[in-house]
Amino acid sequence: MKERRKDRISVYIGGMLTALLASACCIGPALFLAFGITGLGALSRFEWLRPYFLLLTFVLVGIAYRYAYGKGSNCGPGGACNPSARWTNRILFWILIGFAIFGVSFPYVAAWLLA
Repeated sequence: MKERRKDRISVYIGGMLTALLASACCIGPALFLAFGITGLGALSRFEWLRPYFLLLTFVLVGIAYRYAYGKGSNCGPGGACNPSARWTNRILFWILIGFAIFGVSFPYVAAWLLA
């Protein structure tokens, strides 16, 4: 049971990490430019990795959805239901959705934010 919980937590953390990495090509240079540091614009070289990180983010969001709302989300493997675990999974899922929306949309709204 603990291994299953660790797998779920790693899906949520992995999704958040890949969502941030998907926008790293744009967040890094924008933040450094906002603070007056211009030499670190080299992070934009990693833009070619963005589609791969986005794909991985969407896969992990799908897996997290299954953990939070899909089949088997209400009861554990022994048949005992744990409402606090279900609540935690759903909260982590919506946090992951927030990170994914941020990671996907940041390059498109960066120009608007910095204007």
